[in-house]
Amino acid sequence: MNKLHHQQNFNFLLTSILLVSLILYYGKFLLLPLLLAIFIFVIIKSLSEKLVNFFEKKFNLHLNTSFSLVLVLIFFLAIIYFFWKILEQNLTNVVQKADYYQNNLIKISNFFSDFEVNTLVEVNNFFESVNFLNIFSKIINYLTEFTGNFSLIIIYVIFFIIEEKFLIQKINFLFKKNRTIKILKKINVDIFRYFQIKTLTSMLIGLVTYIVLFSINIDLAPTFGMLAFFLNFIPFIGSLLSVVIPSLFSFIQFLDLFNTISIFIILSIFQILIGNFLETKLMGKTLNISPIVMIIFLSVMGHIWGVAGMFLSVPMLVFMLIVFSNFQSTKNLSIIISEKVD
Repeated sequence: MNKLHHQQNFNFLLTSILLVSLILYYGKFLLLPLLLAIFIFVIIKSLSEKLVNFFEKKFNLHLNTSFSLVLVLIFFLAIIYFFWKILEQNLTNVVQKADYYQNNLIKISNFFSDFEVNTLVEVNNFFESVNFLNIFSKIINYLTEFTGNFSLIIIYVIFFIIEEKFLIQKINFLFKKNRTIKILKKINVDIFRYFQIKTLTSMLIGLVTYIVLFSINIDLAPTFGMLAFFLNFIPFIGSLLSVVIPSLFSFIQFLDLFNTISIFIILSIFQILIGNFLETKLMGKTLNISPIVMIIFLSVMGHIWGVAGMFLSVPMLVFMLIVFSNFQSTKNLSIIISEKVD
């Protein structure tokens, strides 16, 4: 009987995972912008509350909640627009030097073509297939397309702000239990804290990356600085990519192996110091997610939703961990997700 019960639970778990995966895959067009909008709204809402508290404590001035939300949203959009213009300008300038990078790549390709080793021949073929003008043009087109999708996300956020009062009333009506309200508040606090700390460390990594690359005249220093900022939100592979990509580009730009190795070492040291020490100290016990579960979920979300899915993987795991741990029927699932069993 006990064995049958475990088998039924296992079958239910597999069916649930399959069903959720299908919903995420086929509902991407709706769920992805909606989830991004929810997370942005949570951050904006939390920041607006901090702004209200700041004005009350410092100036004994009661700031209207709706006005505070709009103020934070405008500030958020202004920052996004500012960095978007820098990124656009930097990529446009670099496109004009595409022929220079292409010639350097041909030199590297010719170097590898002198060796009759299968692996090196494959590397040579790869270099020959790379076209920098097409790559930079595709990046600019992708960013332009993303701007259109981001507009939809902001529209969702604006509607959340407009409907906030009624949403709270609906949540209170649907979830009358104090326990459920506490769970929702904990989700809000934990996700905001995660993004708050992650944003701080990502800004440091992005700034350091920019300063290091700018000091040695890397043409894409602003772009790589911003890329390092966003990649830091993607666990494990994000940090690696933010070091490897600028290092490889430096070799193509300067054809100097020593310079490339130096950049790789310097950026790796800062990634370790900020990511492994500072971030771990600030996070403390905020997250209790199993690394292996995080890697699997990161891979799945990356396959289903691409880079945005990787970006959302940790917040979604935080959400699931809090929800599962507060209900007896899903307690076992929270133990699977957790790194440590309390």
